[in-house]
Amino acid sequence: MYAPNPMPELEDRPDETRSEALYSVVAGEGDGFLLAMAAGDTAGGAWELGYSAVTEQATVIAYEMITNRDLDQSRLVTALVEMDGADGEEPVYRAESPEFRKWLDQSRHGARPGEDPSLDAAPRAAVLGVAHRRDAARVVAEAIALGKLFHRDAGTVASGVIAAAAVAASCFAQSGLDLVAGVGETVESALGEIAEGTSRPERVESLPADVRGVLGSVGVATGEDALAAAGGNRDDPVHMVLAGILLAAPVVPRHHVAIEQAARIGGSRLGALVGAIVGARVGIRAWPWAFANDTWFAEIGRRLVRGPDEVADLPIPYAVEQHLMSGGRPGFH
Repeated sequence: MYAPNPMPELEDRPDETRSEALYSVVAGEGDGFLLAMAAGDTAGGAWELGYSAVTEQATVIAYEMITNRDLDQSRLVTALVEMDGADGEEPVYRAESPEFRKWLDQSRHGARPGEDPSLDAAPRAAVLGVAHRRDAARVVAEAIALGKLFHRDAGTVASGVIAAAAVAASCFAQSGLDLVAGVGETVESALGEIAEGTSRPERVESLPADVRGVLGSVGVATGEDALAAAGGNRDDPVHMVLAGILLAAPVVPRHHVAIEQAARIGGSRLGALVGAIVGARVGIRAWPWAFANDTWFAEIGRRLVRGPDEVADLPIPYAVEQHLMSGGRPGFH
């Protein structure tokens, strides 16, 4: 667990014009992750009026984890497909990725994982990092299972494990080198499980080196610098997620800057992931991007962390999204 730095002596404290944070403490143990995820999704601009299918999926997964504290793939597939209008209703996903769109279309006849590399696995797995933050082995196991439900590409599955581990660590205020090194140790322990049954399993062989390679770049401030340090390949989900972790790792006063930079290089999906990491660390707070349903996201985060383990008194996700789409702008329904 991250140990806060001792309070510096008065003469050693940074002045207000400098960027160093004095120290970091646990703030809500992860309850701010979904609110910040929606902010990062909005910053990425996949849907011009707010958050997109990235946050919608995370919300459905969060409801499942609140009520059951376990990943039941059959229930989850049913819930996700229902949001796509499987029962003859209006589809309510907004700006879904091509990979998710393909998965949804196929899942009407039985869920089949896709072959293409994708950034989708990372923001989905963020929910598991919060739900199982006190059980590292379970974080890894369920992140792998969730990844393989949607994807066969080894690098994509690995990116989900990296993301879940980073969010889990952030729940306990881990940051900087501690955060990145801890993620590396977690992923290295799971290489065999990640590779099993996936396509391009050779991709996971370099994961430990990939993570070690970014340790010297902790502290980079721009998305382009983070991506270059992570390997520079925008089509590699591991490179993109490591770039996001580099941006999220430092503790800085302006918490939103990392999210903004992630959205610049990786759109809504990377913006959402970095939002989840930062939000898990800093707790429930206001973000500079306007989007609907912020109090709902805050309450979902609270319940995932502290209970109660029920959603009967919360809005039904489909109803929330259908109302948002039908009322979002004239003609958008």
